[in-house]
Amino acid sequence: MAAPAAAVLIVAGVSTAAVAAKGVPSQVVPSKYAAIVVDTATGKVLYQANPDAKRYPASLTKMMTLYVMFEELNRGRFKMSTPLRVSALAQRQAPTKLGLRAGETITVEDAIKGLITRSANDAAAVIAENIAGSVPAFADRMTRTARAIGMTNTRFRNANGLPDPGQYTSARDMMKLGVALQVRFPQYYPLFSIRSYTFRGRTIGSHNNLIGRVNGVDGIKTGYVNASGYNLVTSVKRDGRKLVAVVMGGKTAAQRDAHMVQLINAYLPKASRSGGYDDELVADIMSAPKVAAATASALPPHPKPLPRPMMAGVDAVDPDPAVVASLAPMVPVPPVAPAAPEQVAEAPAPALPPSSEPVSLATATLPSSLANAHLPSSAAEAFADIGPAPQGDPMADLVARVDAHSRRAARTVEVASAAPTVVMTDASPARPRSGWVIQIGAVGSEAAAMDLLDKAKSAAPVLSAANPFAEPVKKGGSTMVRARFGGFENEKAANRACAALKKNDFACFTIRL
Repeated sequence: MAAPAAAVLIVAGVSTAAVAAKGVPSQVVPSKYAAIVVDTATGKVLYQANPDAKRYPASLTKMMTLYVMFEELNRGRFKMSTPLRVSALAQRQAPTKLGLRAGETITVEDAIKGLITRSANDAAAVIAENIAGSVPAFADRMTRTARAIGMTNTRFRNANGLPDPGQYTSARDMMKLGVALQVRFPQYYPLFSIRSYTFRGRTIGSHNNLIGRVNGVDGIKTGYVNASGYNLVTSVKRDGRKLVAVVMGGKTAAQRDAHMVQLINAYLPKASRSGGYDDELVADIMSAPKVAAATASALPPHPKPLPRPMMAGVDAVDPDPAVVASLAPMVPVPPVAPAAPEQVAEAPAPALPPSSEPVSLATATLPSSLANAHLPSSAAEAFADIGPAPQGDPMADLVARVDAHSRRAARTVEVASAAPTVVMTDASPARPRSGWVIQIGAVGSEAAAMDLLDKAKSAAPVLSAANPFAEPVKKGGSTMVRARFGGFENEKAANRACAALKKNDFACFTIRL
């Protein structure tokens, strides 16, 4: 049964007062912060901060992509074994991704697991195009589905959460979606708890650092772009109690995770043991009309894989480094075997020592390498040839900055791989004209780029013979400087070096000139 409205308002009021008294948590960016914690058995809001403010979903978008995919599985239009065609557009999606190539296929099951673990942007585009024929058509269906299940403050423009100024959501809507996935698709929801899976011989680890490390957490999704900060939707079931919690706007993945654990420890004991789900909370979900399933049009043929794009100007990844050591697990977790270096799989979170005590946040600190202001604050610096997100209203500030980028990302691979405008100085190391290179950052000056390259070379001995160089490039009205290493004899050597950098908290990706 639903809780009386008055009870909900009282709890919400107390939570709001508590937030005001404590101020904005130190782990988040104030202008991007939004959060909500709901007892799903009673529908009571146990904590909230800006729950209805518009925020960028980032890769939380993939929760709805999966929701629609699960609908299609229930309707029988697809099976887990159904092969999905990969288009040129899917191949061109920005990292993180599985590295799919145009013209090949991937099964529905592998695409789903790729979204849940790697947060693969290419797999999300594959699902969108195979279900609806195009990403815009699929995004329209995502928005209509959101409205049908009571998400009144959300609009989708793509299937993976890459930057688009017209795509937004709220913490409350993401909470509703987290509940909806459990209530509507109990047969598929357990997929959100997987920590890794094997794809074409590679071990793909999950970005969700709390699964298996915080007792009772069973999913569900992380997300990050510059404009959103670090986002997380979490479901936890422990001692007969159930919560769905949302944190948006974390400063780093580790600090976002720390704040989420703080909320779980503080509010799970306040949840009831009523069982089931609140009637009012799931009313829209259970009564939602079926959204018309568009007939997927045939994808254009691609007889040969396209060349790997340079990925210039990418603004979004889902890097999520391992949770800080102070977030001790509440149950032992077997470690995931790391992939071979040349596979460039994301390094799995290290196995942390078991603990029977609630996680303490008092000593939560960042790894020293991440605290160094000269290093990339996140992998976005490696993939983004743009400056940091401006202060102020994130919904208004990003429109001008990202609008031109969004149009560029939709162009053909000719634009993605076109040679950028380069302005080299006499002091700049020579830029290689061909071969494999690694990019580790896009920063504001040549001095900062060379400093970053020096630090990376010191941290990864495998780079001792590599050639560091800075490459200024004009993007829009500003100039950024790419920090790159050249001199790799083949793709395997570049991938091996990139894997070594990732283990030392450096973001990177490989390209062929």
